[in-house]
Amino acid sequence: MSLAERLKAMLIERGYSQGELARRVGVTQGTIYKLASGHAKSSKRIVEIAQSLGVRAEWLLTGNGPQYITEPGEDNPLSGQEELTADPEGLQIIDFALPYRDGEIAVPLLPDIDSAFANSPFPFTEYNGPVMRIEKDVLTDFGVNVTAANFVAFFVTGDNMDPVMPEGTQILVDMNDKRIVDGKMYALDQSSWRKVRLLYRSGPSELTLKSYNSQSFPDEKIPMGEVDILGRIVYLQRNV
Repeated sequence: MSLAERLKAMLIERGYSQGELARRVGVTQGTIYKLASGHAKSSKRIVEIAQSLGVRAEWLLTGNGPQYITEPGEDNPLSGQEELTADPEGLQIIDFALPYRDGEIAVPLLPDIDSAFANSPFPFTEYNGPVMRIEKDVLTDFGVNVTAANFVAFFVTGDNMDPVMPEGTQILVDMNDKRIVDGKMYALDQSSWRKVRLLYRSGPSELTLKSYNSQSFPDEKIPMGEVDILGRIVYLQRNV
């Protein structure tokens, strides 16, 4: 196993999202993302990262030596740390009232796409529920203009975008980005049927809607005027 694989395995075991581990260690979410994706081979904070996961730094970094700080049956090294609410898929839902770190944004996180777009524009000033928290730098790395964006987030329900976006995936939508780019994902409203699809221009006034689960949800060719684009999907966050 590589460092990235060991890190992802421990995130699953502890029930942490990358953002939650970053918060516990005091680093940016981008730092954890780079390690978990294999883009970074180590970090100057590897000791703190390992300690937050309850494992030895040598094991996390190289795979050698004992794995856990304490052996099975001993006191849990994570006992005494604050508890966070986790959804059934293991993704952390952090309370809206917690203070933000510098460079972090918090976006309303709704149960599904219908809840996210039931009221338009979204009543941000009246919202005090769960949020999706993410570092601005992470979004910037994905080419998102954070300053000009208008975000809302929701959980994927159903299997229409399996296996890329299984049920429980958190989706971040920029409601100000409605420009059609072939192959990008969008939140759509088709005659009050809200869904997420890949969009392609298949003619001067025709769109093709594609699902990753094409066996269960075949491609649809529709006139452009028959679908409203609610926003572009700019970021996904799911249990690793």
